Amino acid sequence: MLVLTATDVRAAFPMGDAVELMRSAMAAHGRGEVFQPPRVVLDPPAFDGSVWLKPAAVEGGVGLKVLTIVPGNQQRGLEVIQAFVALLDPVTGVLLALLEGGVVTELRTAATSGAATGLLANPDAGDLAIIGAGVQARSHLLAMAEVRKLRRVRVWNRTGQRALEFVRWAEARGFEVEVCESVQSAVDGADLVCTVTSSTEPLIDGDWISPGTHLNAVGAFHREGRELCTNLVQKADVFAVDSREGAFANAGDMLIPLDEGAFADSFDPPEVGELLVGARAGRTRPDQITVFESLGLAIQDVAAAASIVALAQREGIGVVIDFP
Repeated sequence: MLVLTATDVRAAFPMGDAVELMRSAMAAHGRGEVFQPPRVVLDPPAFDGSVWLKPAAVEGGVGLKVLTIVPGNQQRGLEVIQAFVALLDPVTGVLLALLEGGVVTELRTAATSGAATGLLANPDAGDLAIIGAGVQARSHLLAMAEVRKLRRVRVWNRTGQRALEFVRWAEARGFEVEVCESVQSAVDGADLVCTVTSSTEPLIDGDWISPGTHLNAVGAFHREGRELCTNLVQKADVFAVDSREGAFANAGDMLIPLDEGAFADSFDPPEVGELLVGARAGRTRPDQITVFESLGLAIQDVAAAASIVALAQREGIGVVIDFP
């Protein structure tokens, strides 16, 4: 069995490859060629957190992501979210690999936003605003640079120190980034926006967004999470999701406006996979505002794991252990 650390995963999953893989995985989802049962969330009474089980099968791989969300880890100096991905042989069921799941999630999430941006953003878009300055801000900068030529990058974060850390990280990779004092000043005139926060209050007003802008809303992956104001969601000409089932269960950016009566009962957001295969229409005019609401799918994790393991085996990355 192959064991891959966070460093190994990063080495075996360059962003350019990741974007192409997520584009392919989401198209397969749009054609109904994948198997993805509903995730299982456990809240054991003796455990101060939750355990999420996310299985899937894609071409070339069967697997399971296990993640835990433990709020108390912050006081322990640990990440609140811990995860691993188990990849199984699709014929024999033998355990092929265990991968550190945090970096898998980080990279495939940004790569999916990259695939959505390539599909929905205007071809000349390149004025990027990133709201938030954590690991997803870093991976989203790399993903946006893969699909559009960036001419300006701005960032806003609640804490200025973390924003400056992001700037230093970006500069070391050849990007110039401006730190903004407000969300409004960060998105003013931007035509690409990525929201990558854990906010439970809306951060971006629809009146601040220019015609033609594409937004990737990434941080609000649960019912209480929210980054977009209701008037922005209403203003979007295209509001795409990775999965309607997941969005109607967990996308706070969409569910809260729905609860407020902001949409008709017939509201039916397209899935990115449907847009990729031409089953639904995406952007049709340069002045349209488009939104991709990202929640994350198990097929993305398993497709990523299969690709990462294949490259790791070719390049001799990771550690092979005798198991069972």
